Amino acid sequence: MAQLSWGKPTIEFGKCGANGAAPTTWTKLAYDPVENSTKLTPTNGEKKEAKVEGGENEAVKYARNIYAFEFEIRAAKGREKPIADSDGVVEGEYAFRLTPEDVTCEGIQIDRSVVSVEESFDTAEGKKWKYTVDVLKPNEGNQVKPYTPSVEAGK
Repeated sequence: MAQLSWGKPTIEFGKCGANGAAPTTWTKLAYDPVENSTKLTPTNGEKKEAKVEGGENEAVKYARNIYAFEFEIRAAKGREKPIADSDGVVEGEYAFRLTPEDVTCEGIQIDRSVVSVEESFDTAEGKKWKYTVDVLKPNEGNQVKPYTPSVEAGK
C-alpha cells in the first residue's frame, strides 16, 4: 500500500526576517483547521504563443506558476486568531511548512509569503477565519519546496 501525504496536517508558521530571511522561530498552529479547508492551489503560468501565418504555433513558452495556500480556523469560544490582522491585512512576510499526518511523507515548505484573513459566518459552521497565503519568490529555489521533518532532523 502506498503511503500518501494526506490526512490531518500539522501547519507551522514563522515571521520572516529582513529581506525574506528564514524565521528564527516556528509556531505550530494551535487549532485544527476546518475539515478539507487546507489546500495548496497552483495557477498555471501565463502561456505565450509565437504564431506563424496559418495559426500554428512556432513556439510556446510558459511563465512560472503562482501558488496560494489556504486553511480555515473556527473562531470558537476562547480562541484568538493565530496570525493577527487589521481588517484582513497581515503585516510582514511569513514562511509556512506543512507536515502530513504520516510524518515520513513529503509535505510542503513556503519560504516567503504575504498573508490575508477573511472573517466569515454562517449558521451551519459559525464564525471562521480563512487564511490565504500568497506565495512569493524566495531568495533561492522554488516557491514551494518539499518538506519532511524526519529528513530535516537528519541535517
